[in-house]
Amino acid sequence: MEMYQKAYDHYRSICEKYGMESMNYHQFIKQLTEDQLTEFSKCAS
Repeated sequence: MEMYQKAYDHYRSICEKYGMESMNYHQFIKQLTEDQLTEFSKCAS
């Protein structure tokens, strides 16, 4: 579960950088595929 939190934190930082509104954590987890979550996690590491 920590991997998902790191991925979400990375996603939020990207949204903030570009002035975009981010979705909440539960929505983020539900809407992304496993591959997308894995890529976000790699970038967050």
